[in-house]
Amino acid sequence: MDTSEYMPMFLAEAQEHLQELNVAIVELEEDSSNQETVDGIFRIAHSLKGMSATMGFSAIAELTHVMEDVFELLRQRTGGLGHDAITTVLACLDALSAAVESIEMTGKENLDPAPLIQQLHELIRDRTPEQAVERAGGAEMPNQVVLDAARAAGARILHVTVKLDEEVMMPAVRAHMVFAALNDHGETIGCIPSPEAIENFQGHVIEAWVATEHEESAIASTATRVSDVASVEVEEMAPDEAPPVGPLEVAVAAAAAAAAEVDEPALASPAAAPKAAGAGAAGSASARTVRVDAERLDVLMHLMGELVIHRTAVEAYTADISSPELQHAVQNLTRSSQSLQSMVMQVRMIPVDVVFMRFPRLVRDLSTKLQKDVELELLGRDTELDRTVVDSLGDPLVHLVRNSLDHGLEPPDVRVAEGKTRTGTLTIAARHAGGSVVIEVRDDGRGIDPVAVGKKAVKSGLIDEETAAHLDMKGAVELLFAPGFSTAETTSDISGRGVGMDAVRAKIRELGGEVIMESVQGKGTSSQIRLPLTLAIVSALQVDIAGAPFALPIDRVERTLRLSDHTVRSIAGRRVLSLEDGVLPLIEGAEVFGRKPTGEHDLIVIVRGHDKRIGLTVDQLVGQRELVTRPLPPVVSDGQPVSGGAVLADGQIALIVDCDALASDLSNTPLSVPRDGRQPGTDASASKLVTA
Repeated sequence: MDTSEYMPMFLAEAQEHLQELNVAIVELEEDSSNQETVDGIFRIAHSLKGMSATMGFSAIAELTHVMEDVFELLRQRTGGLGHDAITTVLACLDALSAAVESIEMTGKENLDPAPLIQQLHELIRDRTPEQAVERAGGAEMPNQVVLDAARAAGARILHVTVKLDEEVMMPAVRAHMVFAALNDHGETIGCIPSPEAIENFQGHVIEAWVATEHEESAIASTATRVSDVASVEVEEMAPDEAPPVGPLEVAVAAAAAAAAEVDEPALASPAAAPKAAGAGAAGSASARTVRVDAERLDVLMHLMGELVIHRTAVEAYTADISSPELQHAVQNLTRSSQSLQSMVMQVRMIPVDVVFMRFPRLVRDLSTKLQKDVELELLGRDTELDRTVVDSLGDPLVHLVRNSLDHGLEPPDVRVAEGKTRTGTLTIAARHAGGSVVIEVRDDGRGIDPVAVGKKAVKSGLIDEETAAHLDMKGAVELLFAPGFSTAETTSDISGRGVGMDAVRAKIRELGGEVIMESVQGKGTSSQIRLPLTLAIVSALQVDIAGAPFALPIDRVERTLRLSDHTVRSIAGRRVLSLEDGVLPLIEGAEVFGRKPTGEHDLIVIVRGHDKRIGLTVDQLVGQRELVTRPLPPVVSDGQPVSGGAVLADGQIALIVDCDALASDLSNTPLSVPRDGRQPGTDASASKLVTA
């Protein structure tokens, strides 16, 4: 059977399962008594094994099968797994992740499970005869307690027998589908095959006992709609009818009799539980979601942008037409398209937890390697971001986390000597702030030492000794972002290679955001990443410069003013604008963007770059617009400080100004006048236009 059409779904789900397992295993190491986590681990591993076997990846299926044996131990005792056992399991997850990546790249597993299986076998005790039968059993029969509870709740117990077509290609998949369909009508309290045996099911008869209030005909109709189902029989169990005795009970009884003289095992058999109901519920829930290729979402957003442009054009063309019916139709079009635009944006939004899930494992591994005690706090995990932003956020955050663990947090003995708790705290928090999202990486470590940074910068040739002698915290922070700079004395696989903070700033700037770092020596360091909620639609101030349209992101615009109302001076051959809150560089918009000046300009827009404010002269303020952004090829931007383009209602292309690039162009001038102490986005006036 050709399974190639299912490959993208397999890869996506396998990666999700492995990420969830990494998080769950780390959580289990911290709290071994959390039975919900234990059950989740077993369920995820079971699903991964079944998927791999179905797709024909035998090495992954073999390794996950043995891992499942280890996870089964967790369900049988409350002591959890030791540190070494957890490390072995995590090594298996790394191998599985590498195998999935290999499948994606080459189509082959490239996995030798034998060494890892040997390590896993050393963690597994022999099963009792009952456990062995249950593990291999093909049935899970309802017991009397479950039957009585269902009847007390007013439910009827229906015995459903489903026969599959003799030519069915994938009986295990059809069994999954049958149980999922039955769970739409009630609770499955017993089934053949059992959830543990379903991925190896090769039979043609499926049985289930369902506690329901629905009629037999409705259940039969639902089951019949499953592909390759030949017939369905539904019978109600009488109120006094005893629970059925299946092959599992018979085998367990025989095994127990044969082992009557065997000593009591170290691990007790777990109590029976109706697991089929949970499996069915999961299948029912997954049916309410649909996986969509990311490229299709991009195309959908592109078409949505075209619709917005056409809607704006229709509004402009019909503004002067005195037809109530036409105006009413245009209003309906506007309302519907705005609702559709909002819904499309919501479809593209995903929780930042997709990125956060990698950090429990990362922190565990690094803290073990560095021999530091670290408590990780993840806050705001449900904060949503545009998919394109989330996809690019992982590497910058990894850099910040590595820096906090390696350079920020002290070893336990040092912390105790300084009067701190032995365990350091690393917090990763996300929150919305207006039209942006702020992600903060914060530690309670040693903080940044300007003296040490200055000495290292002098040694690296970045500054001279006189500058280092007067270096303050702000200057030290800025040096950390210099390319090739590192405070580490020796290089390692964790840090010290001179790449990191400059890469973080460059990546975040590509996303239209900024990085702000603050530190208090001896108290800790905080790094904030501020990003737009979405890169697809930007709220901008449209201006005209030398007859061409440009757009300034509204969250970077502080205010607008008239040049004639303020003093302009010249310092070192460059014009500056003197305001009550400081002196700002004044740049000509036409000159920056390579346009021919059209005369004197009396309008100035104050914009905020990375570390300075700038006065930009413009010809005209058109107004605030919601623009659908498009990337620009290098040949179009031609090195200009622009980050993209947007199609206007009249068909013109408005270039979106990159305010950080504007600030970088002035970085070598003596006019790097700091802002007036306000953090970006905290001033309410920053998002308002004050036109003269």
